[in-house]
Amino acid sequence: MINISNTTQARAILIEAAKDFLSVVVQIGTQGETFADLPIIPVDAIAWENKNFDTQGKELWASVFYRPNQPVSRTIGPGGMDEITGFLQIDLNVKSNSGEAELIAWERKARVYFHAGRYFRKNGDSVIATSSGMSQGRHVENYFRKSLTIAFKAHVKRPQLTN
Repeated sequence: MINISNTTQARAILIEAAKDFLSVVVQIGTQGETFADLPIIPVDAIAWENKNFDTQGKELWASVFYRPNQPVSRTIGPGGMDEITGFLQIDLNVKSNSGEAELIAWERKARVYFHAGRYFRKNGDSVIATSSGMSQGRHVENYFRKSLTIAFKAHVKRPQLTN
């Protein structure tokens, strides 16, 4: 199931997945293969939405953005289901002229960690990744940036009104 109790829970689940992806997960096991020595960055090298962040002295840093679409009704009436779709964007930034090898390693990690069909769960709620991919790089200020975009989907039970 891809049900969540409320729309803010989808954000919480995906932000936790992004934090784990960026700063915790160094090994991922799949059916038939184990990916080890995967890159990580310290939590203080992650810029979160609406938080002050200083890039000074950082060779590699990431920013995370949660971008939901407006919920769509999947059933009609009170107590029905709404569907939330959208994407989580993780921008990975390295100093300009430092090469792309590190970003290629992050792209490999992302393709395994955020594969289509993976469920992310918290407190009995879940969100499913429907696709993921990394953009071409571009220069932003003094950094070279590639953006990882993870599309997601979840269902929210509509509250039952009593009159």
